Amino acid sequence: MELVTYPWHFMQNRHITLYIPGLLGAHAWADPGYFQGLEVAELELLLSRSGCKRHKSAGYESSLFRLFGFSVPEHGLPVAAVTHSIDQGESADGLCLRADPVHLQADRARIVMLGNQNLSVSTEEAGQLAQEFNSLFAEDGLRLEVPVANRWYLKGNSTADIRTHPLLEVIGKDIHDHLPMGKDAIHWHKILNEVQMLFYSSQVNERRRQQGLPEINSIWFWGEGELPQLPQKQWQQVWSNEVISSALAKLSQSDLASLPASADEWLEQSEQCGQHLIVIEALADALQTNDVQRWRDLIEMINEDWLQALMTSLKHNTLSSIRVVTENSEYELTAKGLKRWWKRRRQLMAMQ
Repeated sequence: MELVTYPWHFMQNRHITLYIPGLLGAHAWADPGYFQGLEVAELELLLSRSGCKRHKSAGYESSLFRLFGFSVPEHGLPVAAVTHSIDQGESADGLCLRADPVHLQADRARIVMLGNQNLSVSTEEAGQLAQEFNSLFAEDGLRLEVPVANRWYLKGNSTADIRTHPLLEVIGKDIHDHLPMGKDAIHWHKILNEVQMLFYSSQVNERRRQQGLPEINSIWFWGEGELPQLPQKQWQQVWSNEVISSALAKLSQSDLASLPASADEWLEQSEQCGQHLIVIEALADALQTNDVQRWRDLIEMINEDWLQALMTSLKHNTLSSIRVVTENSEYELTAKGLKRWWKRRRQLMAMQ
């Protein structure tokens, strides 16, 4: 790799934080075989020589909000209002909930949430289901918006005294343990039941059944709360293709750019000094589907495409520090820390 040279003052003032949920695998992956044979030397060296801070495990969304200086409440994050601001280009007034299309599967006495990763909802399907929903619930003052095929919103004039669970936290679990809670919970359970009956009879799902495709047989309410006030310019620049971090970047008036394909590209494009945030969500997607082989392939790709070049830049002082953030840990490495040869590289399986 050809090393790009920069003025000394620039070298000392460029910091990168990589948010990589799923970096250390899942707690269920206790078998060392899951990690055996991984070629991630730079990642292991970075983690072994970094200063490490452990904290209470947080969900995907909670960790992102914290990175933007938002004080995360005990229950609920205003994800719907935040992503609505970027999907619809305006703030959400009144009731705003995420109402994402999902597939539920009956399993003996349980109803299991399978999410929407494999639904491939088309724009036409989303539009037709929204029209049918809005016709049924117009008198209740509820309206379904579908700006993105798999990211929907429920809007209303009134408020809802409920607490919900993020969709990602419910994947693979019984929905009965994660239905809306609170003073108005029963009312919202009734709405969900009506939606499921409506969608079952829809021509959208009739066509899907004929084609052997999974049905869009429910929606999932989550992400309640008002649009937050965030500290301004928390990051010099945010590099992400993920919707929540992109919306938070705009709300905090941080510069936003698409995620580059590699660290080499980022090093060429990141001309500004200061703190840079990189969001790489691919490993979390693999964990969601419990795809161990995909997780292994992706972590080796991240090591090759990102960490090799970043560690070289840190060694040659073209980067001031590297911070890696996961759901329950933060690792920060400086050029001085990299020189601590007595801190031997440990294998990834030992760092769970």
